[in-house]
Amino acid sequence: MNGVVLSEKRSRVHWITINRPERKNALDRETILALRDQFIDSSKETDTRVVVLTGAGSAFCSGADLRSGQSERAPANENLLEDGFNAAIRALWNLPKPVIAAVDGVAAGFGCSLALAADVRLASTTARFALLFVKRGLTLDGGASYFLPRLAGLRGMEMALTGDMVSAEEALRIGLVNRVVAESEFQTHVAAYAERLAKNAPLALAAIKASIHNALTSSLDDTLTGEMKEQRRMNKTEDFREGVAAFLEKREPVYKGK
Repeated sequence: MNGVVLSEKRSRVHWITINRPERKNALDRETILALRDQFIDSSKETDTRVVVLTGAGSAFCSGADLRSGQSERAPANENLLEDGFNAAIRALWNLPKPVIAAVDGVAAGFGCSLALAADVRLASTTARFALLFVKRGLTLDGGASYFLPRLAGLRGMEMALTGDMVSAEEALRIGLVNRVVAESEFQTHVAAYAERLAKNAPLALAAIKASIHNALTSSLDDTLTGEMKEQRRMNKTEDFREGVAAFLEKREPVYKGK
C-alpha cells in the first residue's frame, strides 16, 4: 500500500484515499501514478462492488502539485499528462463498478475533474469546487470539458471561465453533485450509501454503468439495441434468478455476481 494513496476494504466497498493532507492532497508524480494504479487494481477485484474516492484531512484534492518541482506540466514530465493524469481519469471512468466521489473540503483543478468523472458525487456542507485552470493561464484538463456540460449544461461554462469557487449548495443546484450532507454526518452517510449500492447485483451495476456511458455518444436506436443485448445476457445470470426468487419470497436478495 502506497503511503500517498491509502487503500482500505470495508466489506464489499474499496475506499481509496488521497493521503497528502499537508498539501491539501495535491497530486505529484508519485501520487497520481499510485491513484491510477489503485483504480486499475479495483477493476480486477472480484470482492469489490463499489469504490469510494476521498481525501485525507480537510480537502478532497487541490489538483496538480505545482510546487513539487515535478508538475505534470514541467517539460521533463511531458508524458505524465497522458500516462498519469489522463490514464487515471480513463481508469476511473472505465472501472466496471460504481465510483463515489466523497468530497469533503476543496476539489480544485484536476481534483475537481476527478470528482466530475465519478459516477456519484456526495458532498459535505464544507465542500467547494473550482476549475482553477483559467487562473493559471491554462485550459481545462482531466476530462472537465467532457463532464462539466453533461452534468451542469452550459451553466457550467461560467465556472470554467471564471475559475471561481462554487459552494456545495451551488454545486447541488447546478447538478454537479448528487446530494449535500451535514459535515457531522458525512462519513456515516457515505459509508451507508456505498453499502446500499453494494447490495445490488454487481453484474447489473457494471452493465448499467456501461450502458449509460455508451448512451452519451450513441443514438436512441443504438442505445435500445445495446440495452436489449445486455438484458438478454442478464436474463441468463444466477443474479437475475436470485432477484426474481427474492421478490417472490419477499426477502432481501443475495447476489453473487454470477
